[in-house]
Amino acid sequence: MGNNARQVTLNILNDIFENDAYANISLDRNLRDSELSDLDRNFVTALVYGVVSKHDLLAWYLEDFFKKEPKPWAKMLLMMTIYQIVFMDKVPTSAAVDEAVKIAKRKDGQQAGNFINAVLRNFMRSDAQNKEPKTWEIKYSMPKLLLDKMVKQFGGKRTGEILESLEIESKASLRVNTHLTSIEKIQEFFPQLEKSKLSPVGLTTSHGNFAQTESFKDGLIVIQDETSQLVAPQLELTGEESVLDACAAPGGKTTHIASLLTKGQVTACDLYEHKIELIKENAVRQKVADKVKTVIADARDLENEFGSEKFDRVLVDAPCSGIGLIRRKPDIRYRKEARDFDDLQAIQLDILSSASKTLKENGIMVYSTCTIFDEENFDVVKKFLTTHPNFEQVEIKHDNPLIIKDGCIFITPEMEDTDGFFIAKFRKKLK
Repeated sequence: MGNNARQVTLNILNDIFENDAYANISLDRNLRDSELSDLDRNFVTALVYGVVSKHDLLAWYLEDFFKKEPKPWAKMLLMMTIYQIVFMDKVPTSAAVDEAVKIAKRKDGQQAGNFINAVLRNFMRSDAQNKEPKTWEIKYSMPKLLLDKMVKQFGGKRTGEILESLEIESKASLRVNTHLTSIEKIQEFFPQLEKSKLSPVGLTTSHGNFAQTESFKDGLIVIQDETSQLVAPQLELTGEESVLDACAAPGGKTTHIASLLTKGQVTACDLYEHKIELIKENAVRQKVADKVKTVIADARDLENEFGSEKFDRVLVDAPCSGIGLIRRKPDIRYRKEARDFDDLQAIQLDILSSASKTLKENGIMVYSTCTIFDEENFDVVKKFLTTHPNFEQVEIKHDNPLIIKDGCIFITPEMEDTDGFFIAKFRKKLK
């Protein structure tokens, strides 16, 4: 790996931790502006996400090697180099150290290079990397707020299993667009793909960049986690329904719904024009644009937008804390504060209430999140049913009974090495 790849990595990590940038957005922007090879791009991506996911552990490794706190960029350079030494077996240690020293010299002169070199040499001569952190907070780089919430809800044993599972790299997970092709045909193209244990239209493999394939560009496959693929089938579509997707961007579930429609239509809403454009692009690529109507709308004001009892089916894939996505989006863990969860529950209930008014009698409404915490999941279901006596919960069934809890789908990351996910289902009673 060239010096430039590591410099790009350092720029991205500084952007994330100094400027509060989102990892995926900063990665996309910096890689787009670079002239790196595909190999270097993959290296940068792995290194960025690796350092983000082990940030606190890396800082702990280093804490005995400073007399005073170094400049933020220098500390980040040391952390990303130690990550390479400890966790990236295929990267020669000498190369990682030499490149770090060069970056430091370029940034701040010979003295800076000497400092970086001395710290890294001292680290390698020590047994620091063999020390065992005393807390899960450090071992798994998980903020105390989230750890406390997990232990309170799941107990210590299961929390440990969840944390350990988050150390495993994300699978590549695809939804086959059965509107255009079949699982068997896609497996002929990609024999490494195995059928999902959760989704009847899902295929998975340990890794792979399918966004660059012709099958993706032609809309035959969609990059979508297995858990997310379980949402659309809960709407019990026969093909002719009018469906509202209240919080639709970027459109994975919208297009899944559209692929199950014949004469029906799905109306996809979002607050922002650029997100609406994403939905349109996905619909065009997957050849379902004729079934998708997009509307810029506030999901908390849907009755004013559409009127009462207009849709046969409604999906509320609600804004949530996203804690179920930590394996794929490790920077999520550093963005949460206690009040966020209370604020989110209020928003989720507002959207459910708003969306429920647009549903026809005897219609089905599905609520989903990509979080594992009860206050955004089961507590929302209870509060919604309490305040909306004209609705009843519909029990969800699945071939795997372990993912069903209290009539809902509830999947935590360690169960199938997927995202954490939640799905509940309601029916509007006849008057």
